[in-house]
Amino acid sequence: MASSTTPPVLSFPPQTFQKLSPSSYLLRHLQSTPPIRPSGRSPNVFREPTIHTNSLSHAHGSAVVRTGDTAVVCGVRGEILSLTNGEGKAKGGVVVLRSSEDNDEGFVGEEDGGEGELRARSLIVTNLELGTGCSRDYHPGPPSDFAQTTTSRLHRLLLSTTSLISPESLRISDTHATEIETKAYWVLYIDILCISLDGNILDTAWASVIAALRSTRLPRAYWDADLEAVVCDPDLAKYTGLQLGQLAFTASFAVISGVGDDGKSVILSDPDEFEESVCEESVMVCIKEGGKIARIEKGGGLACGMEGLGECVHRARNRFDVWERLVKSALV
Repeated sequence: MASSTTPPVLSFPPQTFQKLSPSSYLLRHLQSTPPIRPSGRSPNVFREPTIHTNSLSHAHGSAVVRTGDTAVVCGVRGEILSLTNGEGKAKGGVVVLRSSEDNDEGFVGEEDGGEGELRARSLIVTNLELGTGCSRDYHPGPPSDFAQTTTSRLHRLLLSTTSLISPESLRISDTHATEIETKAYWVLYIDILCISLDGNILDTAWASVIAALRSTRLPRAYWDADLEAVVCDPDLAKYTGLQLGQLAFTASFAVISGVGDDGKSVILSDPDEFEESVCEESVMVCIKEGGKIARIEKGGGLACGMEGLGECVHRARNRFDVWERLVKSALV
C-alpha cells in the first residue's frame, strides 16, 4: 500500500509578502477586526511627535522635530537686505511663487496681510533638503521633484495660507526722519534638512518651521544716519523675536479603497512611507487657532467624499491641539 504524503505548503514571511504584493498586504491588515495597520496603529492614530528648539548654535532660531521615524532639522538665519545700495530682492532657494493670475496692482501693500510685501522683496527663502541616507529611495544629486514640490508647499503655507510672518517685524526703518522710511529688511532663510524619512514629511517639516520661527531671536538693527548704514547691536539681551500670526498646523492622510466586500474606503492618519506608496489618494488639512480651516488639499481618486473630508477635519483639529501643546512647551 502506497503511503500518501502531504504536499508542501507555500508560505512567505510577512516581509516577503509585503514586497511581493504591498496593496494586498495592507488590505489584509485593514480587513481584520478591529482594523490594524502594519505598523500596529489604528487607522485614526497619529505617530507621537517630539520637538526640541534652539539646537543649532549658529542660527537665529532652530528646531528638531521627530514623528515616528521621520525626523527633520530646521534652521532660521536672518540676513540684512539694504535698500540704499541698489539691492531690492534676496536670492536663493524657492522664493517667488507668483501665479499668472496675480496682478501688479497692490502687489506691495498691507491689504493682503503683508504677503505682497514679503513676495515682492523675497523676504522669505525656504529650502528643503533630503539628507544622505534619509531613505532607501534617496539618490544623491540635484534636488528631486519631491523635495522641490514639498518646498513649494511649505512656502505657500508660510505666505498665502497662514500669513504667519508679519513684514513689520522684518523692516528696519529710520525712525529719526520726519516720516518713517524703511531703509532695509531682515531676510529669513529657512533651511530644512530631512535626516530620516518614513512618510508624511510635510507635517513634520511644517511643525519644525513653526517651532524654529517661534524660537528665532534677531539682533536689534537700526539705521545710523551718520554712517548711512544699518547697524546691529551685539547685546544679546536686546535680541527680539518675530511678530508671528496665529499658529497653524497641518494634518495629512492617505485613503485606500476596496477594504471589505462593500469596497469601503479607510482613511489613514499620518501615513508612513509604505502606506504612502500603496495609497493613491491623499488629503491635507491645515487648521488655525480656534479650529478654523485654513486650507484643504486633496489629490488622487474620489474615494474620500464629503463625509471623509469631514472626518479628516475632525482628526486635524485634534492633531492641532497636540502640536500646539508641544510647540508652546518646547519654548518654556
